[in-house]
Amino acid sequence: MLPWWFWILIWTVLVLSMLLAAVLAGIRLFRQGMGVIGALGDAAEKFSHDLAQEGTVVQYTPRTRIYPSGTDATHADPEWIRQLKDTGKAERIEARRIRRVARRTARSQPQNVYDLHLF
Repeated sequence: MLPWWFWILIWTVLVLSMLLAAVLAGIRLFRQGMGVIGALGDAAEKFSHDLAQEGTVVQYTPRTRIYPSGTDATHADPEWIRQLKDTGKAERIEARRIRRVARRTARSQPQNVYDLHLF
């Protein structure tokens, strides 16, 4: 049978070694994560540089849309009015996207992947 102080010594060594292993694993995981983030930053820099070439931003001419009003809108086919509304909404969203891409390009800011319609 071992004395009581020896059991305390064994458990202290076990707990300290477990804490040391956890700290070392955390440091290793942090370094690997920073490496991945660095590689992602380099890839994003290359990707944004390739997209910033001359002629990659398309300029669209704005079109004015005339919506029916008064009795024409009241007595028109609801599906047609809904289609006009949805088309106008899609055009406004696209116009905002184009302005956002142009503004970020002018300021040399990174582009949103969703704005570039790559996927």
